[in-house]
Amino acid sequence: MIGVNELKRYFYLISTAVIFPCSLILHIAYQASGAAAWSILVSSVNGSPWELVKPFILVYIIWFFVELAYLRPSLLHFTCSKILSLHLFIALSLVLLCITRSFITSELVFFSLIFVSLLISEYISYALYRCKVRTELFYIPILISFVGLLICVLFFSVYPPKLTILYN
Repeated sequence: MIGVNELKRYFYLISTAVIFPCSLILHIAYQASGAAAWSILVSSVNGSPWELVKPFILVYIIWFFVELAYLRPSLLHFTCSKILSLHLFIALSLVLLCITRSFITSELVFFSLIFVSLLISEYISYALYRCKVRTELFYIPILISFVGLLICVLFFSVYPPKLTILYN
């Protein structure tokens, strides 16, 4: 039988196992809803790298609150670790998708890369939290970067700037 401490030790696997399928469901919401206005903000509108990663970002943020409720960690330290790992997830996913997009068009490969990026970033977030690196010392710039990320997530689908990662 797995104890509570053992469960908390491998919670990054549980997080990945929950975030990934929930994000895939959110990924298809735009087409399933018949292109409803609400789905533009939360779902993938096209096949660009940014749009493929957007539902994963939103579910990652929502899952953060579940982690806070269950794990009851040090709030500021855990929040900073999770935000930094979210930035890592986005950067890693976008780089991998942009590199492979030029010679592979399979969505299975794209989602496999996103899964690996998610698993790596979840592991690093918990490792960063457990190793007691004092990320909370930089909480102001970390929180400002998170607010900027939220603005990008909400508005890049509606008003996309001319960047390669935003276009199919």
